[in-house]
Order: sequence, then C-alpha cells, then structure tokens
Amino acid sequence: MYKAGQGMPSRIGAVVVGLIIAVYASMSWYAWLRPVGAATRFDAYFSVGFIGAFVLLIGVLGLFYWLAFRSRGSADYLIDMDDELRKVVWPSVMPLFDAKTEAWGSTYVVIVCAIFFTIFIWLVDVFLQLTISYGLFQKLLFA
Repeated sequence: MYKAGQGMPSRIGAVVVGLIIAVYASMSWYAWLRPVGAATRFDAYFSVGFIGAFVLLIGVLGLFYWLAFRSRGSADYLIDMDDELRKVVWPSVMPLFDAKTEAWGSTYVVIVCAIFFTIFIWLVDVFLQLTISYGLFQKLLFA
C-alpha cells in the first residue's frame, strides 16, 4: 500500500501537533474541573478531573495518530503534502546576514509592501473619517 517511510516527516509532524493540542486541552480540562483549594491534597490529583483529563489526552492523541497513520484519506493528503514540499525551491539564506541572498531580497520586498499598504489604508481611513465627521457624504449624495 505505502512505501516504507513515505511521508513520515509530515505524518510525524501531524502527531506532534496533535500531542501539543492534546496536552493543552487536557491541562485546560483539568484546571477547569479541579476543586478550588484542593491543589495540595493527594486525592485532588486523582479526582474525576484528572481521570477525564488523562482520557482526553489519550483520546486526542489517538485521534491524531489514527488520522496520520491509519486513515487512508488523511494519510494520502499528508504524503502528497510531503511530496509537494520536496519540490519547493527554498530561498538561499547563507551566509546568514549577507544582503545578496534571496531571503533578504524577499524580506525587503515584503517590508516595503507592508509599509506601502499600511500608509494607503491609513490614508483611506483618514479620508473616510473626515468625510463622515463633516457630513460630506450627505452633501455629495443629497445636494
């Protein structure tokens, strides 16, 4: 069905993301259900909130494992994504602070475009504020 190791970086990455989500969700669940003032007692650590958080952790992690390694559709998607990412021509970044590298050239273009669009949106905002505050729309539309 699949070749050995096919799409492994993407599939393992999906499981790692699932682990992060599962840990965060279970810790939030436990903090939400933990009785107030019971943080130092031994029985509070093995309460319904702890068991529920542990079940949630295992369940979410199992779901991501199943999606990455057992579900045919999502496994095919992750394998295809890994194949497409191998075809990408990544910009050169070495030497790291050399202005002649592709990464720095692209960074300059992004910064200049962001500044340009920020100024443009600010000017449109100022124009609309002035026209609304002085009632110029009413004068223009109903003159």
